[in-house]
This record gives sequence, C-alpha cells and structure tokens, in this order.
Amino acid sequence: MTEHKEVKKKELKSEKPISIFEKLFGGINLTWPRLIIAAVLIGVFVGILMTIPIFKDTSITRIGAILYWWVLFGTIIIMNSKSNVDSALKCFVFFLISQPIIYLVQVPFSEMGWGLFGYYGYWFKWTLATLPMGFVGYWIKDQKIWSPFILGAAIALVLLEMIGEFSDSKLILSGIFCLAIAIVMLGALRSWKHRAIALVVAIIFAFAFAYINRAKPEDYIFGLTYDVSKYNITTEKEWTVESDLGERATLEKDPVYDEEGNETGETVYTFHVRGNGYDFGTHHFKFIAPDEERNCTLEIVAENMSEKELICE
Repeated sequence: MTEHKEVKKKELKSEKPISIFEKLFGGINLTWPRLIIAAVLIGVFVGILMTIPIFKDTSITRIGAILYWWVLFGTIIIMNSKSNVDSALKCFVFFLISQPIIYLVQVPFSEMGWGLFGYYGYWFKWTLATLPMGFVGYWIKDQKIWSPFILGAAIALVLLEMIGEFSDSKLILSGIFCLAIAIVMLGALRSWKHRAIALVVAIIFAFAFAYINRAKPEDYIFGLTYDVSKYNITTEKEWTVESDLGERATLEKDPVYDEEGNETGETVYTFHVRGNGYDFGTHHFKFIAPDEERNCTLEIVAENMSEKELICE
C-alpha cells in the first residue's frame, strides 16, 4: 500500500503543468456556441469603447480601427480548431459576426448614423480573407518547419501596425500593445528555434510590406489639399517642403482662376498630402525659403479618414 502511494506521488510530480501559452493556443474547447458568444461579446465591447468620447482618437479605440488585436483573436481560433476547414470557417464566422456588431452598437451615438457602415467594406475584405488564412494557418499546429513561416507572416501584420503606431506620439500605447501581442503570438510555437525563425520572418515581412505600401502611389486612399498663403508662403519666394512623408507631401504652384474660370496669370502655393492607411497619425513639415522657414504639423485621423487643420508656427 505504501509503495503504491509513493509511485502515485512520483507520477504526479512528473506531470508537467500546462503553460498559459499551451492553454491559450490549443487548450481551449472552442465549440461553435462558445465561438459565437465570444464574437458577440467582443463586438459589443469594442463597439461601446468606440462610443466613449474620452477614448476618441486614442490607443484605446485602435482595436476598432486596425488589425493587431484581431490577428491575435484569429490565431487563438486557429490553434483551438480541429481541422483546416474548421479553422477557416470559425475564423470567418467570428469576423462575420463581431465586425458588423461593432458598427451596429455605434449607430445610435454617431452623427453619421447608418452611414458608419460605409467603413465596413475594409473589414469585410478581411472577413473574406480569413477563409484562406484560417485554412493555411491551421498548419501552424503541426509544429513543423513550415509552421514558423506561417506564424511569422501573421505576426508581420501586427508589426506592420506597430510601425505606424509608433510614428504617432499619441498612439505609443497602441504600439506597445502591438509589440506585446506579437510576443504572445510566438507562444503558439513550442520550439524556441521555431519562435526565433518566426520572429525573423515577421520582421523581414513587416519592413518589406511597409516599404511596398509606402512606395505605391496607386494605393493612396486619401489626398488632402491646403492653401498655405495665410502662412505667408507665397510665390514671391521659392519654397520647398521637407517632411517624414517624403514625396507624398508636395508644395506645388497652382494657377489662380477668376469667377468665370479663366486663369488670371497669378499663381499660389498649394500643399498636397497623399497617403494610405500607414500614414495616419501626426506628421511634421518644414517649409523652406532662402531666408526663412515655417514648421507645421498635421494630424490625419484614421477612424474616419478626416484631417485636422494644418498648424504652422
């Protein structure tokens, strides 16, 4: 009897406790009812966050504007699914339920009303993308040589968002969230070697995607124009502009037209700012003439594609 007890104690000691990563990425019994309930609750929670005035244009509401949290949710779903098809369908249904609910909750509190759903197109594209992403992502569970490359591509999306968030001083907290989520996602792999490979792949992909997206003018999703004459930036002097947006911020001489639409022969400087989703945030510009300079800032808001006034010293 005593020997039996000692053997049992040894067996209990030899059992390795499940880690938080093992629980999160494979230890959840993710049934369809649980998935649907989670999608509804998360959608309602995020929708409420988006309606709270003090959180507007802060890191808190970025969960409703960019991908990073949703990539984590998708990874958790994938790692707790039972097959490639199960993974693809669960990711798709989760997004299909949660995203419209976020907008639905905001409708009564927004001046745009049902017009908010005009922004749903972006998320619907990602909802469709979850089908192939969920199917392929399931192979992360194999813990084979291809697993870190698949996970690395997913983490790259998070790092890509992080690059954009850290470019705006008001969104530093959001950038930290991105970094934390990327680290947590590495826990989906059991091998430290695989985690290292996934991290390297993610960094390479993220910076490559950032370069490609910034380098393609045809992908610009906004174009802003400002009359800078009120800042004494006139064609009497030759002005140029320097900024962190590079060629996406230009100062151009445009003709002046009379009431009948005819050119008057005069010209004015017009400031043009173009960009895509990675250019949201606060940007700084320096207008330079031979004997003077003007320092200006402009905040481009991601949530509603709007912009604030160009502010110059």
